[in-house]
Amino acid sequence: MLSPEEQLLTEFFEASKVYDTSVMARLSAKPLNPRTDGVIEAFEIEQISRLDEGREIVTVAARVRGFDGQRASRQLVMTLASRGGRWHIEDFR
Repeated sequence: MLSPEEQLLTEFFEASKVYDTSVMARLSAKPLNPRTDGVIEAFEIEQISRLDEGREIVTVAARVRGFDGQRASRQLVMTLASRGGRWHIEDFR
């Protein structure tokens, strides 16, 4: 069974593959553009650090395919917040 963080990130990365901005807007404060940011083909959560009640930093190791077809490994740092019992992505870098 997936953790709430894995569920959120899976849904977000799947929506970003086709640049579904309506789904991404429900899940995140900003979109992930496949043309400029690449497509997340696979990911693994490396670490979850609790900031305070209802906020955490999730470090992700991702396999990314660029718009040019090149594949690379990237580390993403996602800031998540709980809103109304659901996780939401506040920011990522």
